[in-house]
Amino acid sequence: MQPRKTPRNVPNKPHYLTIDLSEVGPTVWRIPSMVKAARVLALLQESGVMEAAAAAENGEDIISSLGDRLPALFACQGALLGVCWFHTDQDLDTPLPVGALATYGEAVFEELHEEGWALGHIQTIFVDLVQRVVDGFITQKEVAEKVDFLAQPVAKGN
Repeated sequence: MQPRKTPRNVPNKPHYLTIDLSEVGPTVWRIPSMVKAARVLALLQESGVMEAAAAAENGEDIISSLGDRLPALFACQGALLGVCWFHTDQDLDTPLPVGALATYGEAVFEELHEEGWALGHIQTIFVDLVQRVVDGFITQKEVAEKVDFLAQPVAKGN
């Protein structure tokens, strides 16, 4: 991580949030646009993490069902944390790529590990952020359904 020369100002907007982590303190995050969020959710789907989570009763079930795909979980965690990163005083060394989100996630996960972030901290943030991203998609879906429902019926010609 690189220290920022000028601290970021955190806008007072609903998609910016602070999550307090024990031993780390307050951390600031930005929920990304639906475009970036969709890329992370697609990565979760492709890796089998979403399927494993849906079938699991707890975290241990997810880990055991992923088997040799377990590194994909860590890549997904790193990708989501990297895309949402909005630390006021530090930037990630890992640049956000145009593609290869799994490779980016692995690099972010490794960078956080190097900075002393415990697996529990990464998982706590991941669970909170993924829920907010999914909630954002549900909200968008509800809006689209309401627009479709309220749309004026088109008159058909004879």
